[in-house]
Amino acid sequence: MSASINGDHGRVFDGHSFQDVVAPPPAHTIRQQPRPVPPTTTAGAPKSTIFVSIPQFRDGKRCAHTVQRIFENASHPDRVYIGLIEQTDTEHPKDDPTCLEEYCALMGYRMKEHPVGIMHRGEKQADWDAVLGACPRAMDQIRSVRFHHLAAKGPVYARSFIRKVLGNEEFCMQIDAATDFAQGWDNLAIQQWMKTGNEYAILSNVPSPSKEREKSGDNSVEVPRQCSIKIGSEGVPLYENIADGKAIGLKQPLLSSAYSSSFSFAKCHYETNVPHDPFAVQLLETEKFPRYGRLWTRGYDVYTPSVNIVYRDNAILHPLHHTAGHGDDGERKWPKPINDNQRRDAHIRMKVLLDIHHGITSAEAASLGGGNNIGGKISTARANLGIYGLGKRRKLDQLLDFTGIALPSSDFTGQHGNDGKGCANTAWVPYDTSISPRANLFDGTGKADDLDLDPEFPLRTLPDATGGQYDHPFPMGNAAWDEMTNAQNAINDRSNENSSDVPYSMVFLLWGIGLCVWYGMFVGNNSKAKTGVGRSAHTPRNSTRKPKRKIPLSERVLKNV
Repeated sequence: MSASINGDHGRVFDGHSFQDVVAPPPAHTIRQQPRPVPPTTTAGAPKSTIFVSIPQFRDGKRCAHTVQRIFENASHPDRVYIGLIEQTDTEHPKDDPTCLEEYCALMGYRMKEHPVGIMHRGEKQADWDAVLGACPRAMDQIRSVRFHHLAAKGPVYARSFIRKVLGNEEFCMQIDAATDFAQGWDNLAIQQWMKTGNEYAILSNVPSPSKEREKSGDNSVEVPRQCSIKIGSEGVPLYENIADGKAIGLKQPLLSSAYSSSFSFAKCHYETNVPHDPFAVQLLETEKFPRYGRLWTRGYDVYTPSVNIVYRDNAILHPLHHTAGHGDDGERKWPKPINDNQRRDAHIRMKVLLDIHHGITSAEAASLGGGNNIGGKISTARANLGIYGLGKRRKLDQLLDFTGIALPSSDFTGQHGNDGKGCANTAWVPYDTSISPRANLFDGTGKADDLDLDPEFPLRTLPDATGGQYDHPFPMGNAAWDEMTNAQNAINDRSNENSSDVPYSMVFLLWGIGLCVWYGMFVGNNSKAKTGVGRSAHTPRNSTRKPKRKIPLSERVLKNV
């Protein structure tokens, strides 16, 4: 690959200096090179559905504005579905309203004041049902799970409940409760994802502050990019909460070695193939790199989008930071020993996942069970991870080489971060596409004594929800894609040799006809087989359409989990 001239393909600031993004190699030089499985959409980009997950901790008011902006700023709001994970004070809902309640209030449908007591519970329920029925999109496009904030165990634990509200949507986006959006963000996100040329692509970056949007608008060519990876005090790699770098003038999304939980956009099979770990409780920064490692070793690749799709809305502070009654100094009132023990066990879990044996003390190993020594206990604990561990498409050593970091040696030396180096130009790492993204590095055979079960997705009926894989028109992966492109390249080469004087317009015309025929044979037929002629892509195969019903509140919102 050759370096770009004056940043023709974009530039990256890695926290220290600017680097030019290299130009992609010419098409004729990459015909025989391994490359990602090409992306597809089952219904076509304009009709593809999007599921947006929002976990919120006692942040209903800001979350409500986020939900409102999701629909208002979407080009096609009817295809957007929202999953809320509500962690609020269920005993005092007036002081700690849910996101759904506040959203309906913003839309002009607020509940009346009702006297406290069991005698008035029925009229209050009837009032709320009436609000839900009148509130725009609340019944058909918003799903929610709610539990008491004292049962909360951190953001990762909250995100693990996405499984309860994810339906048959094609794309999934994960955001924070206080987020703003570019105009037409739904079209923008799908277009950016398609530009990666990768079915297993994930768009992700730390969102830019909303004030930057006010300053430069949605057309800004400057996008935050995380470059630096540090090694924490316990040996686990860490990303900073804010982006230390930026990408400017990108022509297309840029491969990245960082993942942000504040924004990600991908096919929904990344939620089912790499589900959020419900046992990574009380963790903030420590879980991010292990999450990235799980995705990467299962064949997923993260890209920084070339444009800003979402923004971080800090115009209003989180209520815990300035509202009386939520704990001293705005902190949650947790039983400290329980909190610390949960966090300690989760830290150990992350070390086990990354194979940092020596980072686990004898005292910590005592809580792991299994085996008679530390090595045996770690092997058992790793096998117990199951789907929440690393995958088999790529290896841990490859991950370390790709990110430019080193984990601690046996005497806890030699570890180092990457200091942001190599942030501008990273090379895609091939893998065997015949290996399933759900294949676990340690499958638990003969070692696991408490294997973590795969999560269930009760509302999702697609094959990936039960261990199957996404129905891709190229089930053989790159092999099928290469067979088709090589045949077309051979035809083009012969045409060039025998008819060098053929007008280019005729060549393009023939190429376009061939592309249409290919689409009809592979993608068109696959889409019809998947959805059925005249049937919604959300309707399970071999089923008949049933009229929509109003789902009772008990099934939708106030569900204890």
